Amino acid sequence: MTSLGLDRKITPFIIKFRNPLKGYFVKWAVWISTCGGIGYFPRFPGTIGSIAGLMLFLPFRALPLFPYLVVLIVLFFLGVWASNVSERFFKRKDASHIVIDEVLAVFLVSYFLPQTWPWLLAGLIVFRIFDIVKPPPIKIFEKLPGGWGVMVDDVIAALYSLGLLHLVRVFIL
Repeated sequence: MTSLGLDRKITPFIIKFRNPLKGYFVKWAVWISTCGGIGYFPRFPGTIGSIAGLMLFLPFRALPLFPYLVVLIVLFFLGVWASNVSERFFKRKDASHIVIDEVLAVFLVSYFLPQTWPWLLAGLIVFRIFDIVKPPPIKIFEKLPGGWGVMVDDVIAALYSLGLLHLVRVFIL
């Protein structure tokens, strides 16, 4: 141990330093992927995460399309990184504690629906159904490696939800 608090292991011609910030990056990734701990709810963490996504959406709903898409893209890539790190932390693929994917998906669905409570709640419910049932090809995208599989399958489920709800809106209502 050095005076700087760094562990040093000397091997032939190589000095390895332990990264003192590594633990902080993991903690931040887990905090982001669980949405501040929402993913630790003992029952239905995905549904609780979806509700959190709807609540997070409310202050952003007045944004014009381009800034909103920037927020979605940043949230997506942040989710890929955090989910990737968190999968290694939880030691399992798409752990139920990881809810950033549900938050992003409901955030996506909600913007492109009429801004009324019945439509927003319908978006949340239809998304959860697609997310749980995972009709083809959603199941295929879930098998992508690391954080990509966590995030992409929920984005596809969100797109399915939007498609179905827009069909209902156009042809039934």
